[in-house]
Amino acid sequence: MPTYTLNIDFCKQDLDTLYKAGEKVTLIKQSSNGQPVAWVAFYPFENNTVIWEQEYALYASTTQIEGGATIHKMSDDMAQEQMMYAFQNGNFGTPHASSQLSEGQYGVANQTPIDQAAGLTFGLAQSVQVNGSAYPNKPINADWVPSKHVATFTPYENIMLFMNNNIQDGMVVTEIFSPSLTLTFGGATTELTANYNAATGRFAQA
Repeated sequence: MPTYTLNIDFCKQDLDTLYKAGEKVTLIKQSSNGQPVAWVAFYPFENNTVIWEQEYALYASTTQIEGGATIHKMSDDMAQEQMMYAFQNGNFGTPHASSQLSEGQYGVANQTPIDQAAGLTFGLAQSVQVNGSAYPNKPINADWVPSKHVATFTPYENIMLFMNNNIQDGMVVTEIFSPSLTLTFGGATTELTANYNAATGRFAQA
């Protein structure tokens, strides 16, 4: 499976200003549905490296989806595309191939009885490494799925990159006020570099 690398570079003098403002590098991984979740947010160095592989997990949570809420995973399991995972008894069961799913899609069937929960929050999670530190199975989106309903998720290798001082890892994002850059990976594009420009307050692809 492909491994992707994002290099994020800053000028030394800009870091002092950003740290005083409490600003973090924030990455959002885009997907077809569900509310976006901050994949990872971190204080930068001059040269930063973000690495991930093209593999995903499904997660379940009781967290209500609203802006600023932080997703707390209750269960998660590595997932295969074009496979449907039934969630019951608090865990993901053995998956089965589903004609409902096309290439690149992941599915979950919420089999939790309605007398236990009217619905649960589900989504995709993906591990990421930032400057040598591992962040396992971090949520990238969140979708509320009623009891006995099915949800499908299609992740994209598109990364939204921006600075912020009020978004943390795993936080549901409803609005982005900072200037952002979207970077597209896939195919032969497995490594990209972005440079921070203090004059515009945003990143530019190198």
